[in-house]
Amino acid sequence: MKATLGKKLFFYTAVLLIAVLLGTFFFLVRSQSRQWEEHLRLRSISFARFATPELLKQFRGAFTGQDEKNLEYVYDFLGFNRDLIRFSLYSPSGRELFSSPQFPDYIDLPLEKIEMPDLARRVGVPRTTAVTRSFDNGDRFLDLIVPAFGPTGEQVLSVRYLISYDSVDQRQTEMRQQFFRIGLFALCASLFLAAVVARRVARPVQELNQAVRAIGRGELAIRMSVSGSDELSALAASFNEMSENLDSSRSALTEKNNALQKANDELQQVQAQLLRSERLAAIGQLAAGISHEIDNPIGIILGYAELLLEDCSPDDPRKDDLRAIIDECRRCRRITGGLLSFARSGQGHLEPVDLDSLCRETIVSLSPQRLFKEIVIDYERPEVPLIVEGDADQLRQILINLLLNAGQAMQGRGKLVIRLVQEPGGAVISVSDSGPGVPLDQSEKIFEPFYSTKDRDEGTGLGLSLCRKLAEDHGGDLILDTTYRDGARIRLELPVMQR
Repeated sequence: MKATLGKKLFFYTAVLLIAVLLGTFFFLVRSQSRQWEEHLRLRSISFARFATPELLKQFRGAFTGQDEKNLEYVYDFLGFNRDLIRFSLYSPSGRELFSSPQFPDYIDLPLEKIEMPDLARRVGVPRTTAVTRSFDNGDRFLDLIVPAFGPTGEQVLSVRYLISYDSVDQRQTEMRQQFFRIGLFALCASLFLAAVVARRVARPVQELNQAVRAIGRGELAIRMSVSGSDELSALAASFNEMSENLDSSRSALTEKNNALQKANDELQQVQAQLLRSERLAAIGQLAAGISHEIDNPIGIILGYAELLLEDCSPDDPRKDDLRAIIDECRRCRRITGGLLSFARSGQGHLEPVDLDSLCRETIVSLSPQRLFKEIVIDYERPEVPLIVEGDADQLRQILINLLLNAGQAMQGRGKLVIRLVQEPGGAVISVSDSGPGVPLDQSEKIFEPFYSTKDRDEGTGLGLSLCRKLAEDHGGDLILDTTYRDGARIRLELPVMQR
């Protein structure tokens, strides 16, 4: 097996990393263990100095241990130290006065097998002494003797505390396991990085191979990193120049294609505008014809109705009918004028219009008609008045057209809901019917001039187109709500006057 430069670099790096990690591991473990052992020793001495006066106060010279109440209090008092194995009381001469049972966590420890030849000497010393000892199984404990002094300052007795090292040993075990996991992870990560560094010798060739394959897949924006002045760097520079030329050529072709597509879209828009202009011109001619052919008979009827109204006596019951005829004739003339305004893209007479009154009046005027006899009309009024600036006749014409279309779609039976609400964009009049609805592919076609879903002899296809034009002249819009599924719903959106 040939030892390449990359393999040698990987091997030497791995050996160095292992040596450094092992040295660091043992140093940290040893240092932390010493700190914890010292902490346990200092904490135990503090505990002993705190507990010894309390023990002296509780026993008061009677060291027989017969008072169970005092013993229970002492055990509870000392039990907060989970490391305490047992405590004993000795006279300054070394005689054992009292020895407690082993605390529950250490009930199985063989304390009677431990030899302590220096015990008599230590209990007579008027200072705290601490010695670390071990059981046969290797477990360690701290043998701590603290002198207790009476009111006159003489040493009355000594208290011996046996403190377990289990908590320190457990922490050391956990620390070793944690350091081992961290060291193993660091070693694996370091070896991985060493392998990456070792492979840099062959990486330029691999990158070139991958770049050529990317060019074959059409990824012309790919570039290779160029560093140094060797042959591989020169090859990478040449490859980048080639891919840049190919990318520029493709970008030029894409730009030309986008320009052609944009020109095609503009031509389609112009064609659509021309078609709409032709339809609007036809509407203008039709409107002019209607105005000429209808205005004359309407004018004659209006004149005769006005003459009849003048000849009627004040209490003649026909006067209301004649006034209704005169009003409808005048409205017909205004409608024909609106057709001409639609063809000429003009507006009517603008004035404040209360949409609530407009809706209610329109519903009242259409309800008696035969088409709406079996239709349930539900009108939802707004909480506040909604006033718009517009031509009342044109707005009424839009609403009448929408209601008639809805009634015809339901064939005279069903439910018609007119809802007037205020939305963030302005006022909205929605007309919802329970008819068959409008297919999605016809949601915009129904507003085109001369497009009708009715039979040839039932409609001209101008109603909704005229209504949308009138809505746009008022700064609003007329749209089909495609989210409504129980029939058809058309929304008339109008800007509200600022108060």
